[in-house]
Amino acid sequence: MACSAMAFFASGIFFRGFTVFVPAVRDSLGLSQAQTNLVFSVARAEGGLEGPVAGWAIDRFGNRALLVPGIILAAIGYFVFAGFVHSYLTFALVYLGMISLGNSIAFQHALFAGLNQWFRRRRSLAISTLAAVSSLGGLILVPVMSLIILNLSWRWAILGAGGAYLVAILPFTLMFRNRPEDIGLLPDGDTSPPLISTGAGSTARNLEERDYTVKEALRTRAYWMLMLGAGLRQMATIGILVSIIPILESKGVSRQTAANLTGAIFGINFLSRLALGYLGDKWPKSGILGATLALEAIGFVCLFFGSWNDGRFVLLVMFVVLEGFGDGAGIIVWAALGEYYGRDKFASLRGIITFSHSWALVAAPVFAGWAFDHYGNFDLALIPAIGLAVAASLCFFLVKKPPQLTQEAAADQ
Repeated sequence: MACSAMAFFASGIFFRGFTVFVPAVRDSLGLSQAQTNLVFSVARAEGGLEGPVAGWAIDRFGNRALLVPGIILAAIGYFVFAGFVHSYLTFALVYLGMISLGNSIAFQHALFAGLNQWFRRRRSLAISTLAAVSSLGGLILVPVMSLIILNLSWRWAILGAGGAYLVAILPFTLMFRNRPEDIGLLPDGDTSPPLISTGAGSTARNLEERDYTVKEALRTRAYWMLMLGAGLRQMATIGILVSIIPILESKGVSRQTAANLTGAIFGINFLSRLALGYLGDKWPKSGILGATLALEAIGFVCLFFGSWNDGRFVLLVMFVVLEGFGDGAGIIVWAALGEYYGRDKFASLRGIITFSHSWALVAAPVFAGWAFDHYGNFDLALIPAIGLAVAASLCFFLVKKPPQLTQEAAADQ
């Protein structure tokens, strides 16, 4: 509950809410779409760039040691941004060096790694519930911040964001605990570690399950396929999502209606993540990921051909539905990582994956902005997004769960 409450505000303000700041900051500072996208996309990639270091620090010192400083840094960054950003240079320095850095450390790494420590059997549902509530933050806070920006200014919206981090997020860290073992418990409320049955007949034995080390995980095909699929998925979606409000505006949608439609995507995220989280504990996660990425590809086709001012508005509505449902499954990647490789090195393994495709989080949005600056629309960015979503779908379908390891196996190595 504490993690979900923090994710609600952090996602609605930073991870989802940045979409309403893209056109506002662009117009206020007199920037091009490519310049604006560059800063916001580097901010999205920052969590990946620092992933290996943050993952190591979390596994070494605990999640809370990074969570609290990250939230405080982000809050101070919002206050500085509201009062002192008047140029492209200060925009980039404050947003990347304070707001994005604090959010990435706290919410892209510490929060999810901490939640993964508390669950095994219901890991998908737990992580997806956290992600679903974060989508609910986008549904509610994105239209609200858009109204503040349109009726007051983006600086007032940024100032309110900083206050929300101190008043609505930071107090929940008092409830946060790194691991159930820290207070004498085990994941899922178990009273003993999980056992794996090996052999048959007189040779049958129950051995205690153990987690993969980083080196062991890197030697499995599943890890590399997850990494490739996650990278292709980010390449397909991030360029679109960073520019989603300008893209919808180019299709004839007003700015506030575009913000409302973006909020609707996050609302559908909320429902799909709850449903897929429940199914993720029962169905193969690779199949869920493959199927939902295929739906996202269809959604991008609808966005490419859609228009708000004629009968093709139905295609834009279809995009909102398909993107909301398909993007909601992205969190299953981390549920699969935890299921396949365990809790001990989850943060490190996750950090390597986010680092591997961090470059794409910069390249895709900048390319989308460049396409708009030169051609007046985003069609050139939508075409490769469709192919990349299809490739990610195929990649996830090929993922096979690696074998479970036991404590006896550890002694033999």
